[in-house]
Amino acid sequence: MKINVERTDIKSWLDTLKEASRGNHYAALYKRLHKLVAVPKRRRVSVNVYKINKYSKDGDNVIVPGKVLSIGKLDHKVNIAAIEFSQGAMARIKESNSKIMKLEDIIKLNKINVIR
Repeated sequence: MKINVERTDIKSWLDTLKEASRGNHYAALYKRLHKLVAVPKRRRVSVNVYKINKYSKDGDNVIVPGKVLSIGKLDHKVNIAAIEFSQGAMARIKESNSKIMKLEDIIKLNKINVIR
């Protein structure tokens, strides 16, 4: 399963975040995420798997407003949405039985963590 977001999908991420920031109790979070995604690609964050492991617990829902890289390992199960995943990161996420989700699906869940 290859999830790779292209330039046209960044627009859909921005549209989804803008729509979610209206009338939702996480409105401030989604506005902040919109600002983090609406930057040039070279300024977006890159998060290694060990950082997701460090700042999340079992069963958490995590959004990364950038790219997930493969350094480290994940020792618990999480749901992750990100703009882009490296091949190594996807392998490590699958090893931990975690789930890669689309942004639209993870927004519907409760208790969202943003890791940057």
